[in-house]
Amino acid sequence: TETSQPYYTLTFTLTFPHANDVCYLAHCFPYSYTDLSHFLAELLSRPSASNYVKMSTLCTTLVGNKCPLLTITNFSSPPLTLERRRAICVSARVHPGETCASWTMQGFLEFLCGNSARARILRDNFIFKVVPMLNPDGVMNGQYRCSLSGQDLNRQWQSPDRYFHPTIYSIKQLIKSLKVNRDISIFCDIHGHSRKCNMFMYGCTSKSPSLRLKERVFPYLLHNDSLMFSYDDCNFKVQKCKESAARVVAWREFQIPNSYTLEMSLGGGDFGEDPAVRPPIHFNIEDYMEMGRLFCEAILDMYDPGRVRLEAALHELELLHPEIKKVAEPDDGEGGDLDGDSRRKKRGDSSSRLVGSKKSSSTGKLASKAASGSKTAKPKKMEGNRRQTSARR
Repeated sequence: TETSQPYYTLTFTLTFPHANDVCYLAHCFPYSYTDLSHFLAELLSRPSASNYVKMSTLCTTLVGNKCPLLTITNFSSPPLTLERRRAICVSARVHPGETCASWTMQGFLEFLCGNSARARILRDNFIFKVVPMLNPDGVMNGQYRCSLSGQDLNRQWQSPDRYFHPTIYSIKQLIKSLKVNRDISIFCDIHGHSRKCNMFMYGCTSKSPSLRLKERVFPYLLHNDSLMFSYDDCNFKVQKCKESAARVVAWREFQIPNSYTLEMSLGGGDFGEDPAVRPPIHFNIEDYMEMGRLFCEAILDMYDPGRVRLEAALHELELLHPEIKKVAEPDDGEGGDLDGDSRRKKRGDSSSRLVGSKKSSSTGKLASKAASGSKTAKPKKMEGNRRQTSARR
């Protein structure tokens, strides 16, 4: 081109086996509003589901479709415990064409509503507000990025219109009301990325010295848990063109330091420069769902009262980012305190505690890499990752 920027064209040939057939070409693995409805109906029909998950309608859309809202926690806890419980807000599918976000959301919900001890710990210590599909109209009508108003809903968070952007207006009101009564530990909006490889996050770098590096801990824990997730691809700068995006408004307006966009490549991963670690592959549905499960695991690591993996991550991040001044012994409630345990400890109250993480500390993994100034290292094996990929290569 005139600016010397390369553009590429993909050419392929399809052979249709049946005459007069109707065929659809998908950019990524499809996930419809009907798929979501069937999954939620099955989820709510499980034995004892009413003890930990409730579904309501966040709002109706521009053309009257329902936008589901899930509240997930241990509802059998004492009222005072429920009142003190911190919140985690997760949303997905604001961009209809990014179908992988829905598969990650389903993996997240499967873990969170499962019968494992670790899922119960999450429900005992947090209240989750989950909007699985923020743009039902766009999904139903085959939009790629916009709603039926013709606007990108993820650029309307600063001043959403109640009529034209009802789902954004309503989730913003939900976060505002939550903040009145409880802390919000994490906000995350799940997306797909059409150009970059790997899975990664966008966050927001705090200007407060007491919070520097803290916004990087959660992505870094994901990086240590999975070879699919790349810390090198994460970005924590706030661009002017993104000031009305979900993560930026949640961070700036509602003062949620751990405010993220989780991105999954619609293609696959390149996993760094060393193909011996793991060769590039195209992500499949199980990969996307696995990231949803690992998201839950990272929450447990982040808020483990033992602070083992939290402190290990902070130590490695200090090695990776020597330009960011280390904060002496953080104690701001942004990790290592399930259900406000440190606050109630002074009152002599008891609470459920996470007894250790199932993964060992990763301290020292990056020390040599950080010292040499090279890119973030990955472990040679997928420690703690349930899925074995060698079978399908």
